[in-house]
Parts: sequence; structure tokens; C-alpha cells
Amino acid sequence: INQREEGWTFLVELGHGEGLIEYWVEVDRDYWTRLTNRRVEPADLVTATFKFLLEKETKELILKHFNLADISGNFPNYENEMKKVL
Repeated sequence: INQREEGWTFLVELGHGEGLIEYWVEVDRDYWTRLTNRRVEPADLVTATFKFLLEKETKELILKHFNLADISGNFPNYENEMKKVL
């Protein structure tokens, strides 16, 4: 985790060995606050986000660097789903 004033950057690793894929995930503080009302740690939001994404596509298709605020552009139900599971 890299924390900065406006949010966090997480390194997420999926798989192992030859199949290991690394993702850099940006979480803006304002977006995290709006989505979770600060009731959920940013790391838990990232974990829930990957569970959501892996239900939609394989790990190979997930962008290697993205901001959580951009997900709803591809998956309009993302924010509603996060609010349900968090």
C-alpha cells in the first residue's frame, strides 16, 4: 500500500508462479468515502472489488492499472453491488 493525501495505491497479486499477475489499483479518498461512508477499510474495498471483477471476467482481462472510480464506466452496477456487499 502506498498512501498519499488524496488516496491509496494498492498492489494486488493474483495467481502464482508463471500465472502471477500484478495490478496497481488507485483508490481516491473522496470516492472511497462516497462509496463506503468510511465504514470499510480501503483494502477491504479493493478485495471486494476483485471478487466482483472476477465474477465478470478472467484475471487476464482485468486492467493492470486502474482507479476504482473508473470501474462503473464498464460495469454500471459496480457501485450498487459494492454497497450491498460492504
